[in-house]
Parts: sequence; C-alpha cells; structure tokens
Amino acid sequence: MEETLDSAISKDQSVDAKPFDSIQEAHWVAASQRGDAVAFNRLVLKWEKSIYNLTLRMLQDPDEAAETSQEVFLCAFKNIRRFRHKAKFSTWLYRIACNQCLSRLRRRPPGVQYSLDDTSPGNLIGQSLPFRESHEGEFLREESRNRVRRALDHLHPDQRVVVELKFFQDLTFEEIAGVIQLPLSTIKSRLYTGLELLKVRLGRASLKVSRR
Repeated sequence: MEETLDSAISKDQSVDAKPFDSIQEAHWVAASQRGDAVAFNRLVLKWEKSIYNLTLRMLQDPDEAAETSQEVFLCAFKNIRRFRHKAKFSTWLYRIACNQCLSRLRRRPPGVQYSLDDTSPGNLIGQSLPFRESHEGEFLREESRNRVRRALDHLHPDQRVVVELKFFQDLTFEEIAGVIQLPLSTIKSRLYTGLELLKVRLGRASLKVSRR
C-alpha cells in the first residue's frame, strides 16, 4: 500500500542513533519548531542542494525538480513540529522528498519520460557524483551520463528511489529503510532488482553491491 505524505511526515521512528548531523542543526530545528523562520532558512540552505539533486534525478526535469524541492521545504516547514527526534532530521526530510517524487511519478501517464539536455543549467547529474570509492560507484561513474539517466528512467519508481538513495545520496541500507519505512529485506530486494535491470540496460555482466 502506498504511504501517504501525511503518514510519512508523522513517522520518524528509525534506527538512526543521532537525530542531527550537528549541534548547530539541532538548534536550528528546535528554533524552527518554535516558529523561527530564520532558523528554518538555515536548514534550507544546508539541505537544498541535496534535496534538489535527489528530485532532479528522480524526476529528470529541472523545472519540476525545482518546484518539487520548494514543495518539500514548504511541507517540512508546515509540519516541523511533528518531527519527534526519533530519526535523523535528514532522514525525515528525505522521506518527504521521496514521497513527493513518487507521487509525481505515479501520476505520469504510462510511457512518459523526461531526459536532460547536457547543456541544461539544471543538469547536476553530469557533475562529479558523490559516490564513495566502491565497485558500484566505479560502475556508474564509467558509464556515460546519458546512458545511466536513460536506464534509470526505465526503473519502477519504487526501485529507482532505492537506487538513488543508495548510490547518489550514499545512504546505508538502514538509513534507506528509515526513509522509506520498509523492512531491510524489502529495501535490498528492490535494490538488487533495480541493479539487475540496470545491468541489462547498460550491457554489464556483473555488478557487486556493498552490504552496508
């Protein structure tokens, strides 16, 4: 059953040990929960690039990604008092972003896909990708940007979001489970299925995935 945005906002239970990336971020969140718009703007400045990159790769359209990113932060601002510190703030924010993207993707007519022009000013995918050195990072790095984008377009949204969070946002399996609110076994199954489809699309014989 598809998770609603409202339920995604309400749930911040997770395996995350620390709810914040820094003491400063904790202060910003606390102030934002008291209605401090300036503090929330600090959070936006910290996370806007990561959220935009995620929405861009998921939606493959710069204008729609920018609009969705604005919706993510507007939704987060309206609901930040519902963040209960049981999960990392970034996990909570990614969950809102993923649900917004999945909602848009599922509303698209069958067969509708978007691709980015290499000259597009919004094309951040073509820049250096934030992968750690690993077999999967090397695999995606050596493929042409356009081929990877086209291959990702053919993944089911539920598979694509796991691939995006694992390889482009460098989240662990446990962190992805916190974002999507699904068991680890389901996360791993979707990732491996997505990677098998990518291998077929990109003509690769093998691909190793880290177990972290």
